[in-house]
Amino acid sequence: MITDVNPFVYSHPLAPEDIIDRDQETHDLLANAVGGHYVRLYAPRKYGKTSLLKRALLEGELNEGLTPILVDLYRVVSIADVTIRFERAYATALKGALRGKIESWLQQNGLGLSLGAFGISAKIQLSPKGVEPLAALHTLLDLPQRLEEHGSYRAFIALDEFQDVNNIPSLDGIMRSHFQHQAAFASYVFAGSEPGLMKQLFENRARPLYGSAVPMRLGRLPRDELAAYVANRFTQTGREVGEALHPLLSAADGHPQRSMLLAYHLWEQVNQGETATLDSWARAYEAALTELDPEFDAAWRRLSVNHQKTMRAVIAGQGSPYRASALTRFDLEKTNAQWSVKQLIGTADLEQEGRQQRVVDPLFAAWIRRLNFAGMPRDMEEAAPGQAATPDT
Repeated sequence: MITDVNPFVYSHPLAPEDIIDRDQETHDLLANAVGGHYVRLYAPRKYGKTSLLKRALLEGELNEGLTPILVDLYRVVSIADVTIRFERAYATALKGALRGKIESWLQQNGLGLSLGAFGISAKIQLSPKGVEPLAALHTLLDLPQRLEEHGSYRAFIALDEFQDVNNIPSLDGIMRSHFQHQAAFASYVFAGSEPGLMKQLFENRARPLYGSAVPMRLGRLPRDELAAYVANRFTQTGREVGEALHPLLSAADGHPQRSMLLAYHLWEQVNQGETATLDSWARAYEAALTELDPEFDAAWRRLSVNHQKTMRAVIAGQGSPYRASALTRFDLEKTNAQWSVKQLIGTADLEQEGRQQRVVDPLFAAWIRRLNFAGMPRDMEEAAPGQAATPDT
């Protein structure tokens, strides 16, 4: 039986009890939910947004008596798609007598909705022309009221990857027609990972959801909390993180998922009963970048040439792509760089930090930095100042 298991999880959302230092964010989400407020939660991808939502939903159920619903809207492309996501979310969340009452009510409406295995998703696959997804969606969007009628104190509904409703014309208007009447018995969190699209939905006066949610941004993890988490997990599995902790924290730069990925690879380099060294850290860092190379290469190829130049200029300009040396090196016009920066902030590839910009993903920044120094002597790269330098050795 395998008992010596790597304790650092980076390939899927963490369990609520494993989340690092999100106590205040969880409290804020629940305080808004209990108060009947709607929240717009933004976090770049891989920042632990879904893990935070799951923790808030669980604590809301256990401590506040809320009925938790998590709807994953990632890459929805049609009304039928959205309808299926809502139906399956309620099927997953509702239990016991409340589920039975809602199931009975759904079966009486004649739209093919069900919390069992043969709901609208099965009907769409078997006979798509005989299904009315829009009518079914209206019914599902009304479910918080039905929950309240059947004894639920308040529904707490998290809509994950909410920016993807932009893929479906008028969907935000359809949703608003229901949400605006539900504050007395439902609270919503609209969670998204692309700030540009979320701004379109909530900050454009012409859009139905304009000004309808309290903004909340999920930031990087504090260095001291990460340090304690990593060190404790090493100790609990019969190892010590030792002198490798400092370069790991520097390379991760508070990024939640990248912190776990680097810790995972470092743990793999250290035998039980041993302590990590700078040499084991260097091997772990290279292993992490090797694993990520196909992902970064694909992401890079999806960027336009101007966006690529701007990302490289941010690294070369130590946070500013507008330095003359960076603009000249990459044959980049300042106006094009300014436009690209705005676009890249909107897609959460870059973020503003004071008057400077930085790459959101610190390991992608390191990958781009190596691209900038391709063909140059290694000692020149290591001596160069700037963001996401190679690991301390």
